[in-house]
Amino acid sequence: ATTRERGFLAARLSANRDPPAFPRRRASPRATTTDPLTALSFARDRPNRFARTLLVEGKSNNKQQQQRKRPHPPAAPSTMAPTHSIAFCNNRGGVGKTFMAFQTACETARARPDKKVLVLDFSLYSDITALLLGGSAREGFGAPMKGLQVTVENTTEDTRAEGLIRDLEHAMDTDEHAAAAEKKGGSIFGAFFAKKKDLSTATVDLQNYLIRPADHNAAIPGNLYLVPSAGSVSWTDTQAEESGHQPLWTRKGDEWWPAAQRLRAAVASLPAEFEAVMVDTDHLAACVLTKMALATCDSVVVPLSFDDGDFNRLFQDVTGNSLFTDVMIPMRAKSQLRARVAKCVFTKVSSNKNEETETQGGIHSPFRPSNTVMAQMDAMAQQVWSACMHDDRYRVLFKDVDSIAPGADGNVVQAFRSRYFTAMKMAPDLAANISKMNGLPICSMTSQTYVAPSGLEGQSGKAVLDGLKAEIQKLVNAFTSDEYNLPLSAS
Repeated sequence: ATTRERGFLAARLSANRDPPAFPRRRASPRATTTDPLTALSFARDRPNRFARTLLVEGKSNNKQQQQRKRPHPPAAPSTMAPTHSIAFCNNRGGVGKTFMAFQTACETARARPDKKVLVLDFSLYSDITALLLGGSAREGFGAPMKGLQVTVENTTEDTRAEGLIRDLEHAMDTDEHAAAAEKKGGSIFGAFFAKKKDLSTATVDLQNYLIRPADHNAAIPGNLYLVPSAGSVSWTDTQAEESGHQPLWTRKGDEWWPAAQRLRAAVASLPAEFEAVMVDTDHLAACVLTKMALATCDSVVVPLSFDDGDFNRLFQDVTGNSLFTDVMIPMRAKSQLRARVAKCVFTKVSSNKNEETETQGGIHSPFRPSNTVMAQMDAMAQQVWSACMHDDRYRVLFKDVDSIAPGADGNVVQAFRSRYFTAMKMAPDLAANISKMNGLPICSMTSQTYVAPSGLEGQSGKAVLDGLKAEIQKLVNAFTSDEYNLPLSAS
């Protein structure tokens, strides 16, 4: 070839040669091929043939040069479903459910400072949010609880639990619109951008709704995070956000189920350092929020009182609100139920001595109740076993129930009671009230004098606090594992 021909061929090869590495936006690991915003970003960031030629020939404009200098985004964090996911459920208020959830969530975080704990507040009263963000004390009659005031001042309806629920529903709708458009052979873009709410993806990231209570309440471990709610501000004042639209949490039927599946996926997609998720549910077992928790978590903890009427309403309630019969059994029949009963906890139990004990029926307790109380615990646990033997639908609600083997004495009933029942001590009034009013978990309390905003003042002795802390830690071990064993904080 002549010199002129060689020069022509070299120019052609240079024009067609791939340019230097051009940074492109990395698709989100949660994005799907039907995600229109991902498709748009890919199309926008990918240079066309003409631009590539200009880059090789050194004629790129400033915008293209800026694109070339853009650094690669950091790799997405690894994800893993939390090892422990627990819903605290009952079908009435006043049994100590939220107090138990508050204390055990804080102890779980304290005992494993290298891991994160997530608390979801799915109660219409938002009590656990109030406790975590400053306490239940009020400045005066009719004033909001301090913790809820902090919530309202530092969050919006889009970053609280009600925003999460709405986004779970909208994400569901987005996928349905996209699927319908594809089925008809049309474009997904029209259906997507016709939505009133601008959603960037159909997968919801729980981290967008988190608040770190320690930033507002120094008594809370720094590795605990909360999806908060704000009482009536969340669940009543926001119900008329759209004309003619009834919020998901107020609807009847099974419209909540697709959103619950989204929540389940969101929990499973949390970064790997979130090892435990705990959900405080509403006092109404049939509430949509409670059902979503039961559909998402692996375990359910049921606080129990010694009142026969309250206990019987687990199985039969004229309002259709029994946790076992009206909620969990129908959910299981529809393949919606994930959670199984891991523990039934007798709450507000008086103690005779700070020593571990076991009732005659096999129930382990981290402290020693009176003989009368222990006999009552055995009798109520026996009633649960009888219900399980009478109707297998109750038996299969208990976690790993088929693995129960008779004890050394051949007594399977005792093995059942031993696995599924325990007790939580009734904290002295002063310690309990200071803890709730100041948002101060017992695991962080000392024997110093505390003053509540209401003027309540007092201190709890070191021996009392040490006993309470040890018993709460044993509850955490019963709910999770023995790995949560960091030495107790000094009292």
